[in-house]
Amino acid sequence: MPLFLAEMLEVGVPTIDEWVVWAILAAPVVSWLLIIAYLRKLPAIAGYATILAVGVSTVLSFVVLFNVIDATGGPVVFSYEWFTAGSVVVNFGARVDGLTAVMLVVVSSVSFLVQIFSQGYMAGDKGYGRYYAHMSLFTASMLGLVLADNLLMLFVFWELVGLSSYLLIGFWFHKPSAAAAAKKAFIVTRIGDLGLLAALLLIWARGGTFQIDEIHQLAITGALSSTVITWFALGVFAGAAGKSAQFPLHVWLPDAMEGPTPVSALIHAATMVAAGVYLVGRFFPVFEASADAQTVVSWVGAITAVVAATIAIVQTDLKRVLAYSTISQLGYMMLALGLLGYVAAIFHLFTHAFFKALLFLGSGSVNHSTNTFDMRQMGGLYKLMPITFATFLIGSLSLAGIFPLAGFWSKDEILHDAWGHDRVLWAIALGVAFMTALYMFRAIFLTFFGEYKGGQPVDHHDEESHFHGDPAHPHESGWVMTIPLIILAVPAIGAGVFNMAGITDGLARLLTGALPVPDLHEVSFDWWVAGSSTVVAVSGIAIAWAIYYRRVVESSALRDAFYPLAVVFERKYFLDNLYEDFIARTVLQRWWNRLLELFDTYVVDGAVNGSATVTREVSARLRVVQNGQVQAYGLLLVAGVIIIVAAVFTANPL
Repeated sequence: MPLFLAEMLEVGVPTIDEWVVWAILAAPVVSWLLIIAYLRKLPAIAGYATILAVGVSTVLSFVVLFNVIDATGGPVVFSYEWFTAGSVVVNFGARVDGLTAVMLVVVSSVSFLVQIFSQGYMAGDKGYGRYYAHMSLFTASMLGLVLADNLLMLFVFWELVGLSSYLLIGFWFHKPSAAAAAKKAFIVTRIGDLGLLAALLLIWARGGTFQIDEIHQLAITGALSSTVITWFALGVFAGAAGKSAQFPLHVWLPDAMEGPTPVSALIHAATMVAAGVYLVGRFFPVFEASADAQTVVSWVGAITAVVAATIAIVQTDLKRVLAYSTISQLGYMMLALGLLGYVAAIFHLFTHAFFKALLFLGSGSVNHSTNTFDMRQMGGLYKLMPITFATFLIGSLSLAGIFPLAGFWSKDEILHDAWGHDRVLWAIALGVAFMTALYMFRAIFLTFFGEYKGGQPVDHHDEESHFHGDPAHPHESGWVMTIPLIILAVPAIGAGVFNMAGITDGLARLLTGALPVPDLHEVSFDWWVAGSSTVVAVSGIAIAWAIYYRRVVESSALRDAFYPLAVVFERKYFLDNLYEDFIARTVLQRWWNRLLELFDTYVVDGAVNGSATVTREVSARLRVVQNGQVQAYGLLLVAGVIIIVAAVFTANPL
C-alpha cells in the first residue's frame, strides 16, 4: 500500500488523482520501451508513438496545473518505500506543488512541440527511430527529476538526464565534432555532479534523510549547523552550475549545438539547462539559511550573464548566438535566486523556455532552408520565410524584454529584486539587458535583412546528409515545422498574463505555495525599473539597426577599434584553450600521465619486482640445504631434537 502524505498548509492542498501523476511519467517511459523493443525499425510509427506519449503527458500536466492553481500551490506527496539502509528509509515518490506543476507544463509542452517539429527537420535521417527513442528517454528523465520527492530519487533522474543528453548531443556520432561535443558535455557536467553527490552524502550523514520536506525543515529550524547548511547548499549549486552551464562550467553548452537543432531547442533552451535553476529553486529554503551560499550564487550568475552576453555579440553562427544567450539568461536566473528573488527566477525560467525554444526552432527552420547556420551566408530571408521571420522576431523581442511581451515581465522582476538588494548587481543585470537586445537584433538584421548570400551548397554525395532542399532558392518550411513556431509564439507574447492581474494573484502565489513560508516572497512591480530596462533594450536594438542595417559604421571598423576586446570575446575568454590545451593536453596528458607512469614504474612495479627479487634470493640461500643426502637430513633431525630438549630443560630446570 502506498503512503499518502499530504501537508496541510495555509494555502491549501490540491486534489489530484495519483494515477494522473504517475501517468505523466509513465507515458514517455512506455514509448521509449516500445521503440527500443519493437519500433526502431519502423521510424514513422516511432515518431508518432513519442508524439502521442508526450502529448498525453502534456494534457495531464495541465490537469495537474489547474488543480494546483485551485489550491494556490500547496504540496501533496505520493510515496512508496523504495529500500531501507540501516535507519534510513528511502522512498520513491512524487511531490506535486506549484513549482512542480509549472515545470511539468514547461517540460511536457515544449517537448511535445519539439517532437512535432522534428518530424519535418529529421525527415529522411537514417537514425530517425533512434532519435525518437532518445527523445522519449530524455523527456521521461526530466519529468522524473521534476516529480522527485527526495534527493536520492532526484539524483537518479538527474544522471539519466545527463545520459540522454549525451546520446542526443552525439546523435550524429559519425561526425567527430558531434562525438567530441557529447563527451565534453558529459565530462563537464559530471564535474558539477560530484558536488551534488557530495551534498547528498553530507545531508544523509548529518541529517539522516533524503526527503525534500525534511531537508527544508532542517534548514529552517537550525537543526543543522550553519557550516553544514552552507556546504550542502554549495554542493547543490555545483550540480546546478554544471547542468545550467554556469561559469566556469559553461563551456560545454555552445559545443552541444552539434546535435540536431530540435535537440538544442529542447535540452539546451527549455529543459535540461533549466534543471539547475529548478534544483536551486527546489532547495530555496536551504539557500535562504546561508548568506554565504547566496553571495556565491548571485555573483556566479552575474559573471556568467556578462561573459556569455559579450561572447554572443561576436558570434557568426546563429545557433551559437542562441546558445550563449541561453547561458546568459540562466546566469540572470541564478543572480535572482542568489538575491532571494525566487519568484522572479522561476517566472523567467517559465517565459524563457517558450521564447528560447521558439528561437532555436526558428534557427532550425532557417537552416532547413539554407543548409547553414552561418549568418554571413544568409540575409534577405524575411521575404522568403515570412512565418519564420515573424515568429523569430517575436521571440527576439520577448528575449530583449520589450513591453508587453512575456520576457518584459519576467526580466523586470529580476531587475527589481536586484535594485532592492544590490545596486552593483542591478547595474550588471541592466548592462546584460542592453547586450541581449544588441546581439539578438544583430542576428535578425544579418539573417533576415539585406541581400541573400546563397547559403551553403549541398553535397548530394554525402549519404549521411538529411538536407534535401535547394539553398540557392530558400523557401518557407512546411507546416509540420511552422505550426510549432506559431504555437510557441503565443506564450512568448502572452505568458506575462500571469503577472497582469497583480503579482500576488498570479504566478507568484502559485510558486510561493511550494515554500514552507510562502508569505515572505511576494514582490511588486516597479515602473521606474521597468522603464529603465526598456530604455536600454530599445537602445540596444537601435545600435544594432544603425550598425547592421543602416551601416552608419562598419562592424569591421568597430572590431578594429576594440581589437583587444574583440579577440578576447572571439576566443571565448581563452577558456577552451585553458581547459583543452593546458589542462587536458598539458597537465593531464603530459604531466599527470608522466607522474602516473613513474608511480607505476617505481612504486607498483618496484614493489612487485622487489618482492620477487627477495623471494628468489631467499630461495637460492635455502636451496643449498636440500642436497639429497639422507645422512645430512638425519644429522639435522638429531641436531633439532637436541636443541629442543636443551631448550626445554633450560626453561624448566630440575
